[in-house]
Amino acid sequence: MQEKNRPAWSGVTSAGIFRVPREGGRFDCHYHDCHEYWLIFAGKAKIMSEGREYYVKAGDIVCTKAGDEHDVLEVYEDLAGFWFEDATPPGGRVGHLHRDPEKAKGHAVRALPLPEDFPE
Repeated sequence: MQEKNRPAWSGVTSAGIFRVPREGGRFDCHYHDCHEYWLIFAGKAKIMSEGREYYVKAGDIVCTKAGDEHDVLEVYEDLAGFWFEDATPPGGRVGHLHRDPEKAKGHAVRALPLPEDFPE
């Protein structure tokens, strides 16, 4: 969902599904001018949001405040989630924003075995 195909009453900037496979997965460290939420519906991974690292699994919700970077660092099982970007404030930019050109290129996400301290 984006501005061109959302209901006129909705302020949602965008929404959809993302996937990061265990093998050959890529992601980019980025931020938004709006708040973003991820609902993880498959897989297990380590992510970074708002300067902290978290383990995530199916059923988890990741909330990232506008302006804070977020990233997928490691994948233990193919990761899949639904993203939802809140309303972008007046003058705000839409899409993935990057602090520097290197981050815009994205990176390979490490595929690792499930850590012993992963919460079940």
